Amino acid sequence: MPNSNISDIMKNLRHKKLELYFFGALVGLFTGMVVVFYRLALNYASELHEISFNALSENLSPGNIFITILLLILFSLILGYINTYVPMAKGSGIPQVKGVLVRQLSFDWLKELIAKFFGGVVAIGTGMSLGREGPSVHLGAEIGKGFFKVFKREDPERKYLVSCGASAGLAAAFNAPLAGAIFSIEELHKFMSPLLITCVLISSVVSDFVSKYFFGLEPSFTIKVESGFGLHDYHLIIIFALIVTIIGKLFGDWLVKFQEIFAKIPLPPIIKPIVIIFIVFMVGIFFRDVTGGGHHLAEEIINHPFSYKTLFLLLALKFLFTLICYSSGAPGGIFLPILVIGAISGKIYGMLMVDYFGYQESYVIYFIILGMASLLTAVVKAPITGTILILEMTGSFEHFFPLITVTMVTFLITEILEMIPIYDTLLERMLENHEIEEGDIHNKLTIRIPVGPDSYFENKKICEVTWPNDCLIVGIKRGEKEIIPKGKHSIMSGDVLIILTNESTAKVIKLDLLKKAQEVIL
Repeated sequence: MPNSNISDIMKNLRHKKLELYFFGALVGLFTGMVVVFYRLALNYASELHEISFNALSENLSPGNIFITILLLILFSLILGYINTYVPMAKGSGIPQVKGVLVRQLSFDWLKELIAKFFGGVVAIGTGMSLGREGPSVHLGAEIGKGFFKVFKREDPERKYLVSCGASAGLAAAFNAPLAGAIFSIEELHKFMSPLLITCVLISSVVSDFVSKYFFGLEPSFTIKVESGFGLHDYHLIIIFALIVTIIGKLFGDWLVKFQEIFAKIPLPPIIKPIVIIFIVFMVGIFFRDVTGGGHHLAEEIINHPFSYKTLFLLLALKFLFTLICYSSGAPGGIFLPILVIGAISGKIYGMLMVDYFGYQESYVIYFIILGMASLLTAVVKAPITGTILILEMTGSFEHFFPLITVTMVTFLITEILEMIPIYDTLLERMLENHEIEEGDIHNKLTIRIPVGPDSYFENKKICEVTWPNDCLIVGIKRGEKEIIPKGKHSIMSGDVLIILTNESTAKVIKLDLLKKAQEVIL
């Protein structure tokens, strides 16, 4: 009889895993379709933006100016409405996804999905220096939450479906399925499990298949790498990583300051975006190359020559313009602008090495690629995601070793400078002004807390830890074994603590427990 019960339990677990894989594939399919339509809408909006500005520059008639002003007011009101009445649709959306996964925030998935989609089209279509990638992650996560709600899945599946959607969103936005899966593990969860890896990979691959069906098999950037990077020149990478990390620190610090400045503008929230829209309009007239996400500018940087004066001007303008646009809270991300800023930095550094120190011409292309990965690592602190993403976006492994070198050196420098990942900073700022919704105290659930090395929990016995009220340690997952814990059991690095609590308590304690389990204490 006991053997029969165990067999039934194992069959049930296998059945639930297969169901989760199936729903992960469905989330990937729907996310891929939504992101494809999102990209098509953005392309169409960008074309209209280009046509409108060309027509306006050729004919500054009173009628054209009047229509332009009316459109700017309309667009600002749309963005102001979203910022005021659908605040979860603001910004890139990645901090919101992280907040949902740690139960500090909650999605109203359908309303926010619609607001994010159309808000992103308006914001990026008007020429704001924002990317489609963060919103694509957010759209996918909302779809994952929608599947969880519509099909009434069990609570433990919520985080998997949301993670599947987030991974699928990044995969479809960049045509980078592996980077989408790695992003979920490295940035959103900061730990891995076989079930999580399988789910997000399935979702990412399905989503990327849909994206490639519509947009083709070509990588995001067309880059021809001619020769290898010499081992005797790797000191150039270390110097470059230091320079880019300083740029990344300035970007992260100033992003917060610009948000604070925007918050102090003495206008009602619903009309406040008109200030940013006016700046976007002026930049569009005089410096159109820095408007939009910047994919076209990155291609120009890669494939065409520029003077130092032009490159420094583009670097300064793209840097500041991105900060201004993101501070408005408009639905749009910073992934692509970061890559563009990194590419410009790499172009300048590579040209200096070639022109003044006699290095080979091919190093310019190398440093453009390294600049994208390095700056992304400096701002987001996700070196593996940065490496894999650039490999998939460029479609080449010729630069793999210098790429992994620059991301790891950059990451080490960010650790020395005690830099905080930008999405963690943005989430903390969001939670400061967000009241956590009360959950149902009668709804029992389990939360899983992965224990990192040198953290608060490592090598402590369960009885030595002061646990929050209304929570019980019911299991410790150690490799393939699951231990029924007693007070004398020691917690080890790599363990996953399984804690029984209620929905209300989980919303309060999970983020704090995750911090204690992950932050290194020396």
